Amino acid sequence: MTDKKRWYDADPVLSKSIALWEEADEEYQTICAEYVIDKLKDIDFKMSLDEQYEYILRRWYDKNVKVSHAMEYIKHAPTELRHELALDIVEYLEKIEAEK
Repeated sequence: MTDKKRWYDADPVLSKSIALWEEADEEYQTICAEYVIDKLKDIDFKMSLDEQYEYILRRWYDKNVKVSHAMEYIKHAPTELRHELALDIVEYLEKIEAEK
């Protein structure tokens, strides 16, 4: 077993939300991404999303540009807001799953 954790595994709620997000249909992944981006668009990030694509796209969320950007935004968001977004994502995706 490895001691390495992904950045989002430090918060169990965030980890759960990312797992649900990954398992969701692409349509719902995109809706979640748009929600995250909309919530965080007014926050001043000191980062460039252009740098994000200087490597081989190998993570599940790199397949969709919106989802990839949303993940970067969450990664750099303040901890409290990141947790709030995670709760919102879990609630949304669990509601969608229950409606199927």
